[in-house]
Amino acid sequence: MKFPPKLKKGDTILLASPSSPLSPEQPVEQIAANVEALGFQVKIGRSCRCSTPSGYAAAPAAVRAADLNEGFADPHISAIWCTRGGSTAWQLLPLLDYGRIAAHPKPFIGFSDVTTLHTAIGQRCGFVTFHGPTANGTFQWQDDPFSWESLQAALEMGVCLEIQNPPGEEMKALRPGKACGRLTGGNLSLIAAGMGTPWQINAKDCVLYLEDVGEGVYSLDKMLRQLQYGGILDAAAGLVFGAFTNCTNAYRADYGPEDLLQDFFSNWPKPVLYNLRSAHCTPMVTLPLGTCCAIDGCAGTVSCHC
Repeated sequence: MKFPPKLKKGDTILLASPSSPLSPEQPVEQIAANVEALGFQVKIGRSCRCSTPSGYAAAPAAVRAADLNEGFADPHISAIWCTRGGSTAWQLLPLLDYGRIAAHPKPFIGFSDVTTLHTAIGQRCGFVTFHGPTANGTFQWQDDPFSWESLQAALEMGVCLEIQNPPGEEMKALRPGKACGRLTGGNLSLIAAGMGTPWQINAKDCVLYLEDVGEGVYSLDKMLRQLQYGGILDAAAGLVFGAFTNCTNAYRADYGPEDLLQDFFSNWPKPVLYNLRSAHCTPMVTLPLGTCCAIDGCAGTVSCHC
């Protein structure tokens, strides 16, 4: 996997909204000002200023896809930063010009619904993308320096990057062993939704990262079974789970996501880690998807290598 050219202060970042629209409390002009305050120039994509009758898509799919296709091809754009997640990024998959994108690798940043795009771009275009905070997260960075520092560390990584949780957050080892493979994954529900489609994740010999938000524990169980029955979990070299924010059990409050994972993987023959804080949590770790990732299920460590 190619590592995209590193982002430098003064470079131009395209803000794009490939999923849901921004809230009135987070106007794109203020997001642009926040990104400029970090030392970059900003171009605002058309998708950030459109609307749709549905209300849950930021812009028509053709407009959102054009922002990405044109943003990757534009030599004056050095990175593409998704403004937020939400839903509907899956509508863009058949509209993306993968050959054009592959010819112009550059940092592509986001999480949650952006998982769909990370998977498609990573597998079809062959370069590293960044499972990191969306640009609307800049509103809280005055009180959260860790998230920006983690994103910077990933964008600027050298030969090796040790993945570190925020202070006070333990990376838990659920199953022992060591594994190494290409880092892939993201949001569990979106990975599960891709099963049986042309954009299904390929986790063979990979370190598979999974997280989610707002799902019932029984739904997490169902989606993990789907990945298991589809051969995705067995194909992976090792598993790393993130935070499962607001994922509760309406039937038994004291049996949560960690208990589910403990039981589900009680006899798993490969290393399994839990609580890597990348996604629906603050502060947030950025993961360079597509890099070679080494995990230690005894020590509870994760490192990425170019």
